[in-house]
Amino acid sequence: MHLSLAGKTALVTGGIRGIGRGISLELARRGANVAMVYANPSRTETANQAVNDILLLGSGAKAIGIQADLKVFENYQKIIDETLRGLGVTNIDITEIVHNAAVAWPVSTEDTSEQLYDDTMITNIRAPFFLTKTMLPHIPRGGRIILISSIAARRFSFGMSQTAYAISKAAIEALARNWAVEFGQSRGITVNALSVGFVETEMVQSLSPDSLEAYRKENARVTAAAPRSGTPDDIAQIAAFIASEESRWVTGSTVSANGGKWPI
Repeated sequence: MHLSLAGKTALVTGGIRGIGRGISLELARRGANVAMVYANPSRTETANQAVNDILLLGSGAKAIGIQADLKVFENYQKIIDETLRGLGVTNIDITEIVHNAAVAWPVSTEDTSEQLYDDTMITNIRAPFFLTKTMLPHIPRGGRIILISSIAARRFSFGMSQTAYAISKAAIEALARNWAVEFGQSRGITVNALSVGFVETEMVQSLSPDSLEAYRKENARVTAAAPRSGTPDDIAQIAAFIASEESRWVTGSTVSANGGKWPI
């Protein structure tokens, strides 16, 4: 077992399901302690299972689940305090965190309510911005900030309008570029975004069966790496590399993590 992240601590928002869970598991498999943030109190059992799955890896990694709604500003300090206390650490080295939590309802502009727009922007851009700001004193030199973007930031998803989501993810990519400069030489932190395509997660199950099948077929046709949809582990392997020491010369980038469906 290659424990390249042993002694590191990762905070993964949206970390108990889908892409976030895949990233949490892979970072822990490589030795990192992981704090997984989830919003819905009804998913405590899912969080406990994710923690147990990490402990069963046998990598020596510790794990905790933290229930906190990212739309509530006061929760950012709570997340940091519980991470440090629960894992018995003083630093947070990897913050996919990892910023993974997102709101991504397929809604047209005409049908977008003010509440839905605000929820999207608060979860997708305000939360990573201010959570990171609050966390900065605890991110050491050599730290990593990994933001999760989407191909929606650069292309229109035909047949599925998600304009508010798309502009929030475009903002995430701008954040990666600016933070890379702001936190680079001064703090020794690298910042990158992963441009994710269609991944088989719980989120896509909200699509109708016909729409889901159509997306699978179209995705298989246009994805360069292989004729299939992505998996959480596909994204997790890329995130784990960006979290590693070997990625030290990669910063300010939006990495194409979509199998070549939308090359950058």
